[in-house]
Amino acid sequence: MDRRKFLGSLSALSAGAVPTVLHAQVGPPTVDPVEKDIPSKSPTIALNHLGFRPHVGRKVLLVRAVNKDQPREYTLRVVGSSNFHFTRELKLTQGDLGACLMADFSDFNRPTVYPAIYQINVGHEYSVPFFICEDVWRRTLPRSVGYYRYQRCGVDVPGVHPICHLDDARRRDNGEHVNVIGGWHDAGDLRKWMDPTMLNAIALLNLVRNIPNPQPGDVTHEYILDEVRHGNRYFLKMQDTDGRIWHDVAGGVNGDNSDNHWTDNIVGTADDRYINVTKLEHISAMFATLQAMVGQIYGPSDSAYARLCLRAGVRAWNGSARKGSTLDCAWWCMAACELFRATKQKEYHTAAISLGRRLMARQATTYLADQHQIRGYWTDYGKGPAGSASSTGVPYFSVVYPAMPAYALLELYDAFPDAEDRPRWKDAVRMHLDEFVIPLAERNPYHLIPSGLYLGRPSPETYRPLAGRLTYRYFMPVRKQWFWLGIDSNLENNALMAARFALITKDDPGGGKQYADLAYRQLEWVMGGNPFGACLMTGEGMRNPYPHSRFVGLIPGGIMNGIAGNAEDEPVLDQAYTFHWRTNEYWSPHVAYYLWSVSTLENFS
Repeated sequence: MDRRKFLGSLSALSAGAVPTVLHAQVGPPTVDPVEKDIPSKSPTIALNHLGFRPHVGRKVLLVRAVNKDQPREYTLRVVGSSNFHFTRELKLTQGDLGACLMADFSDFNRPTVYPAIYQINVGHEYSVPFFICEDVWRRTLPRSVGYYRYQRCGVDVPGVHPICHLDDARRRDNGEHVNVIGGWHDAGDLRKWMDPTMLNAIALLNLVRNIPNPQPGDVTHEYILDEVRHGNRYFLKMQDTDGRIWHDVAGGVNGDNSDNHWTDNIVGTADDRYINVTKLEHISAMFATLQAMVGQIYGPSDSAYARLCLRAGVRAWNGSARKGSTLDCAWWCMAACELFRATKQKEYHTAAISLGRRLMARQATTYLADQHQIRGYWTDYGKGPAGSASSTGVPYFSVVYPAMPAYALLELYDAFPDAEDRPRWKDAVRMHLDEFVIPLAERNPYHLIPSGLYLGRPSPETYRPLAGRLTYRYFMPVRKQWFWLGIDSNLENNALMAARFALITKDDPGGGKQYADLAYRQLEWVMGGNPFGACLMTGEGMRNPYPHSRFVGLIPGGIMNGIAGNAEDEPVLDQAYTFHWRTNEYWSPHVAYYLWSVSTLENFS
């Protein structure tokens, strides 16, 4: 049976069929099998599999120090040529995540008429071949944009799956059927979470902004706008009459995995999936942000559609009190910026300034938690006394949106050039990067940004001491809650924030280069510059783990959850084909942030 017929047979599941469970674990974890999969002795070379831009970002080679007899030099050569090579020293560097031998060959920019492909060898080990050319990152963007076509729901996707989920969905609260056909499957599953998949559309529209004049080889704006329009049909259907936005389709009934299945496409049968009618502030804010962007970008080509979407965004804005957590505040800042750009109405300007001040009030600008070394991080509003911004500095934590508070201030900085608070927004992000993010990243050879800052030791596992009562982990805790996974979204969202700040500070002393370097180091970890020497994007690089994508298989341009950690905060990655979702499942935010951050960095030179 070919793939198409097989998937078609799955769509004809009988009403009494029991869907296979994807995330089976619902209780506290014991020991997860993936925790045992720490790096072996080989490969030792950690190098970005794509390569490097000639004059932007550092060219860093890391070799994991696994024994004292390792060679202390490396050789770089042009593949296929015996006319050029050089040999240089490797220097030992100590830090978190293990000792490494390191070399920086940023000074190497050999001019060629055509892009050359290079390779490094250390002793008897060879690196993945790589390029040094200006478009080394840009050339990956069309593949990742194409990821979304594979994930389309409600339509026939030739070669991937037949038409699906025409019976989406019934409300959890009263069972009423509502037409919410369409959108994108979110991950290596068939569920349609609103915030991660709206992030897809926001990233695609930012790609259009960041690369306004596509060149041969780039994905066209027409293709991107068609893809966003497909996703947005679903998003618009998820707006309730009060203007606020429902949470998801097919997320299950009680947080379980019961809706994660193909259906018979017939409304009213037992396999119909559910709408979660919960309404969260940040989801309404993301919706308002997206619809205001659509209102701007589609205006020249389809003014009626642009006006319809903008009105939906305004309804989401008006339907909310625009209060809540640090994350909520960050996304409402984003919404205010986009609604002001779309309408030029003073209401959004005034609200944006107020939201910006509220967001800055949640930054730890003094030294909290009995220490005098680290400040500039965001605190988690609502966890302090009487629900106020925490006086003890409980650090803000988000799996998907770790850098959004800082990024939101940069969006304000761009949208309101005459605002009185503009210098303060820039200074707040500079403090966040210079006094928090970069000092922590410099504690390991990979310049990896930790995934979380904590007060003390919240669970019985390793938390690395920082200062005073502050601790940190590079990877999510595995004993604190059952939900933990790889850190690609943490790295890429931080890369986006650092990239945007690099552009803003481009004309400052230092030229913003250190922030662009930091951004590229996070992306390089995802693309192979990690202890496993594994590229986590399907279709690029080598040693790609097989993805947890049990409904459609390999998706070119898809990015997996990525390297996670064990209880000792050591890196783990499933390379044994066990379909482990924690590290190997595709997920929308990883692709979205990749497109958004790489296209932002294309403007840095």
